[in-house]
Amino acid sequence: MKKNKIRTLTLALAAAILAGIGQGALAHTRLETATLNEGIRILNNVTIGHGCGEKAIIGTSVVFPDGTDSSITVGGQPHGGSLTDFVSNWGPNVQPLQTRAVFDFVDEKQGPTGNVVGFWSGGGPGMPAHMNAFVPFRVSATNIEPTSCAKSVKFFVSIADICEISGIDALRGGGGEAGAVANLWTHNNLGTPYDRVSATDDGPASLTITRDLTKNPLPGSCGSGVDVEVRPSAAQIMRDMPIKFNGQQVWPE
Repeated sequence: MKKNKIRTLTLALAAAILAGIGQGALAHTRLETATLNEGIRILNNVTIGHGCGEKAIIGTSVVFPDGTDSSITVGGQPHGGSLTDFVSNWGPNVQPLQTRAVFDFVDEKQGPTGNVVGFWSGGGPGMPAHMNAFVPFRVSATNIEPTSCAKSVKFFVSIADICEISGIDALRGGGGEAGAVANLWTHNNLGTPYDRVSATDDGPASLTITRDLTKNPLPGSCGSGVDVEVRPSAAQIMRDMPIKFNGQQVWPE
């Protein structure tokens, strides 16, 4: 009886471990908190799901839409106006936080106006391929424009988890496949070398700001409201995805 119990326990543990490995192997890099109410400041994390096959993650590059030349859709339809039609204070809303738990270095990425549009982290021990890791950052209180009909605004976040320092041409194998030089959690259709290799646009992480309908009710003419989505432009990805250290671009080479 005792041997049977031990054997059953052993099999159960083995099954749990295999299930965990399977989930880790399929895990996309995402934000720990993907949805938050407007007007709330939070501490958040980029959650790195796995390495490039057996290759460790040695750095990560994160880009949020800058809102300046971003692509905006409302209810799935293109919007010809600006982000300020829906968000009253998008700009310096993201700030990386210093920690050496995984990587030794971190720095912000600034757009042309000086606003932080993303960050990078790298160096140090990195993340073993079979593990997960947190890269911390802060999201400042983001406010939905009171006169708009937006009930939510979703920002698509482009992320590259780097396993090897390489040239830009080597990134085309970066759809998350084993043996790639980077895992690209990016859009698949912008026309940049950083595009994810995928049949569907399933790569980017996202951060959704939901309207506080008590403090900021929808105007009466809005009905049930609309969902707004914000994507980066190809020009922004080309500008902001590379990593620069002490003024010199170190990735891609």
